[in-house]
Amino acid sequence: MSKLKSLFIRRADEKNSFKSDLLVLLIYTAGIIFVTCFHELWFDETQAWQIAKCASFKELFTYIPHYEGHPPMWHLFLSIFAKNGAPVDFTLKAINTVFCVIAMALLIFRSPFPKIVRYLLPFTFYFFYQYGVLSRPYSISMIAFFLMAIAYKDRNAHPWRYILAMTLLSLSTAFGLMIAGGLCIVWTFEIIAELIRNKKLKFFWKDMRFWSLCFILVIAVAVMLMIIPADNCYYIGADDGLSVFDRVIFLPFYEYLAAMPFESWSGILLGNYDINSIPAIGIVEIICGLAMWVGLSAFAVKNKKFFTFFLPYLIVTVVWAFKYVSIHHLGLGALLHIFLFWIMAEQEGGIAVPEFMKKLNSKVTSPSIRKFVIVAGSLICLAPVAYSVIASVLDMTHEVGLTCVADIIKENHLEDTNIMAMWDVKYEGDDDDDDDDEKIDRYLFATLEIPSAHRPIKESRTYLSGASAMIQPYFDKNIIMNFNADCPEDMYMHYQYKEDSEKIYSLWREKGLPDFIVGYCPIDDVYDEKTLEGVRYLPVKMIDYCTVGKVCVNHSCIYFYMRDDLFDEYPQFEWINDQTGNVFERKPQKAE
Repeated sequence: MSKLKSLFIRRADEKNSFKSDLLVLLIYTAGIIFVTCFHELWFDETQAWQIAKCASFKELFTYIPHYEGHPPMWHLFLSIFAKNGAPVDFTLKAINTVFCVIAMALLIFRSPFPKIVRYLLPFTFYFFYQYGVLSRPYSISMIAFFLMAIAYKDRNAHPWRYILAMTLLSLSTAFGLMIAGGLCIVWTFEIIAELIRNKKLKFFWKDMRFWSLCFILVIAVAVMLMIIPADNCYYIGADDGLSVFDRVIFLPFYEYLAAMPFESWSGILLGNYDINSIPAIGIVEIICGLAMWVGLSAFAVKNKKFFTFFLPYLIVTVVWAFKYVSIHHLGLGALLHIFLFWIMAEQEGGIAVPEFMKKLNSKVTSPSIRKFVIVAGSLICLAPVAYSVIASVLDMTHEVGLTCVADIIKENHLEDTNIMAMWDVKYEGDDDDDDDDEKIDRYLFATLEIPSAHRPIKESRTYLSGASAMIQPYFDKNIIMNFNADCPEDMYMHYQYKEDSEKIYSLWREKGLPDFIVGYCPIDDVYDEKTLEGVRYLPVKMIDYCTVGKVCVNHSCIYFYMRDDLFDEYPQFEWINDQTGNVFERKPQKAE
């Protein structure tokens, strides 16, 4: 068991390791800078920058949080640079890199873990690639978690240090607010129990901890009021049709809940669409996840930190499993695991190992079994580092954003032409699981011409145009004719749906027909048959872009289209599918 404890507690001879600590931090910094030089900004990154650039300070507090679902701190910080003309690519990456380096400096120099842990953690998937290369507010969350861990030991003597660190976490992300809320609830009960034991409960108002908790409560209530979703706010799962009861009885949600701890480190299902349908992997992850739930809880119980760990972790994992989760959220779970072992390692006597682990260790005497456990455990622990390397290489060798579309527009001086970009369209049959040969797959027509036949449209969500949000940061004006047509100064995506699409279509029609189209657009739903008579758009550029998971990329392919009567005006473009000769029947139009 001494070997197990040595994995969590820094040895005395490692306390004077400034040079090696600094070297690791420099390697981390150099690695982040190197990979980000190749990284193309993705939607989440450009969306945040455009909000910071275009939204007023009033909107950052009163409007944006209701649709973005996060506190305004990240946007407010970016606005200092975005509103003053700073270049998006360099500035966003530089800001995020600085925050990440600060966070890793706290981890490397101040954590109580041995070298092997302190030197490997910065290079794991979430702390290097997901929060280091991709620029999001989670870099601030890392700083907050490590400051909380540093302040935890003396939280009763110096409550404001701990509270301010939790406040920073609360202001970084909505999930950070949930975790901080859980920790505050547990601490409140600990304080009440202490005051009762010491017969000082009636003098609670003299306790500085009470006032510090009141402070963060005010901040938390203010943030919650800010981020309450608007009635027409769109989010993933907003229209999945599942009631509360449906979610409670839906078995896969419990499978997600079981696998969450493992997914925060060595799991590979979430965000890797090519392999998440393999049942065997799911079964293995559920078993490993349940084992981690048991192990983490056992350590927390033995070290009298059960509620400190279990309540905040249960809150966020239930929300992730039953409501909404994306791959980048799970790093917060990893941070909470580190926080747990950090505060246990700094308590008097260090980390106490659960009794059943001691007994299990004494009973396993077979050298082969012990070697297998060591090898398997090592591979599992090293997997997040491997994922970080794989993801970084994939990011550097693949198109991640739509910067190439901005380059096409700039290089061919198309800024003043009518450019339409794809928006979110819900077609009939999109939610059906069964294949139907009679249905027309709308994605087939991305390789052919526009307009073309497609499924009947159930709902057109004109505000939801992620492609536009990824293109706009590279221009000083709104160059997309259909992007926020009723508020063209807002060059970010409004998470709105349930709007009057016909009213928005009328604004598009006032601008005439598009000259160029980015991605497949059902323009026959916008313009009447007479207007489209003899009009067709042909693909002249193919854009293959992707999102990066832990071990693979998830590809998307769209086309850049040009109206065919413009080929003489822009001879540099060629119809890339003219050799096929495929022309599909147009969708029949209803007479107006």
